Amino acid sequence: MSNDSPCFSVIVPVYNTERSLSACLDSALAQTVRDIEVICVNDGSPDGSARVLSAYAARDERVRVITQENAGLSAARNTGIHAARGEYLAFLDSDDTIEPTLCERVRAAFDTAPDVDVVTFGAVCEPEDRASARIKRLLSPADATYAGFDAALLFSANAQPYAWRTVLTRAFCEREHIRFDESLRFAEDVPFHFTVYPLARTTVLLSDKLYHYRMVEGSLTHVYNASASRERKLAQHLDVLESIFSSWREHGIDSLCPAEMITWCLDFTLFDIMGVPEEVGTTAARRLATLLADAYGDAWCAMPGKAAVRRAAHAVAHAEHGVRMSKIDLMRFFVATRGLVQCVERALRRG
Repeated sequence: MSNDSPCFSVIVPVYNTERSLSACLDSALAQTVRDIEVICVNDGSPDGSARVLSAYAARDERVRVITQENAGLSAARNTGIHAARGEYLAFLDSDDTIEPTLCERVRAAFDTAPDVDVVTFGAVCEPEDRASARIKRLLSPADATYAGFDAALLFSANAQPYAWRTVLTRAFCEREHIRFDESLRFAEDVPFHFTVYPLARTTVLLSDKLYHYRMVEGSLTHVYNASASRERKLAQHLDVLESIFSSWREHGIDSLCPAEMITWCLDFTLFDIMGVPEEVGTTAARRLATLLADAYGDAWCAMPGKAAVRRAAHAVAHAEHGVRMSKIDLMRFFVATRGLVQCVERALRRG
């Protein structure tokens, strides 16, 4: 390995994952591309993770350990980005593992077109039966190359969420100052992709399933989905939207693809807005309407292409005592945004 400039920097944020950490690091160190560094950021783990990291660093010079007080996943990833020396930056969560050919396959993808800044690949869930059909689809992109930004990357190409499925060149990361929003403790990967894809000169999608995503009970995603209150989840989702629009402003990006973005924002929040107490739903709807009006102007609710979505947008824009929508209009909205198949799948899961 070149001590100054390895080919890959694999950034591993670590918090309380003593039991899974060895398998994670073994998979990183088993890469067919040997010229890597594995940057492990111990984010104040109270368990035995530090001992595991010390043992790996002692026996393999490619492992670098950085210890910091607990600051969250985004801060740990940012610490790793700052310390990285590799040409390419990859992310690996310490619950998960990667295929030994990940770096080799991704490096080849960067060479397939000029000015490739980003490569995103597929993943498998473990155990597979815990993953919904929707998550499996989102982790199954088709092979494709996008020169410049295409709205499909955000809304239809199965290219987000989860930052660990995306590799960036370090040059791109520094040129555009790509960082994670440390104010978010939930869904921080979403603003990451909403910033990365619009700024990338060329993005390559790989259908290869190179990552093993461990569906761990107790992870942040599962805690919010399973046990946290709907009100808290809704507030977090609105924080995510605020982070996206703030990042776009900071990077000088005009508000992009209004019809698709407004539709996505409504889909991201409306189910929970309709399920919280009236006062909470009214406040949330007003916050959402303000975000969209600031981005797209006061006529934002007329911009979506589908009538069912426009009806939902108008209901949010004019919320005074909760969002007033009939069950049939709400059903039509979700069929319009997610399709009939996904709506049936969701109903069956909830049943």
